[in-house]
Formats: sequence, C-alpha cells, structure tokens
Amino acid sequence: MLFESALAEIGANVLTHGRLEGPADAPIEYLLRLEGHTALATFTDRGPPLHNHLTRAMPEPYSEAGRGLAIARQVLDELGYEREGDINTWRLVKRL
Repeated sequence: MLFESALAEIGANVLTHGRLEGPADAPIEYLLRLEGHTALATFTDRGPPLHNHLTRAMPEPYSEAGRGLAIARQVLDELGYEREGDINTWRLVKRL
C-alpha cells in the first residue's frame, strides 16, 4: 500500500506537470516491475526540469499543496530523479 501511495503521488505530478506547452500527445512512459522482493517503477516525461523539490520539507498543515514528494520520500526506500537533455526520469523503489 505504501508503494501504491508513492506511485499515485509521483504519477499525478508527472501527469500534471510532465508536459511542456507543446503537443498534447507528448509521451509519458511508465514502467512497473517486480524484481525478487523489490517493487520498482519508472516514469519518463518531457516536462520542465525539477529544481530542489526532492529536498523540500513537508509543508505546513494548512498548506493545500506540496505534500506528494514528501510523502513519497517517506514511504519509499529510494526516490530518484534525473534530467538528461529534455527528459525527466523518476525512479521509485520499495523493498517488500
């Protein structure tokens, strides 16, 4: 259930922010796999780059936004992000 929560949070961010103002059909790729006792997911998109959001703290209780990455960091064993050229790649890892 924790892995599913992280998938929902990161997936929603990618679907919301993972496209530049360009073609509506710009691909967002999602790969989910199980390797032994480890669940892995990868999201790839061509949206704008992410800057320092992985280290952002949990927002104040009254804030209506900004919890997704903080929640994912808490429940995953690894949350990775890298930008290569114009492509964002998210890597989610949860040991079961």
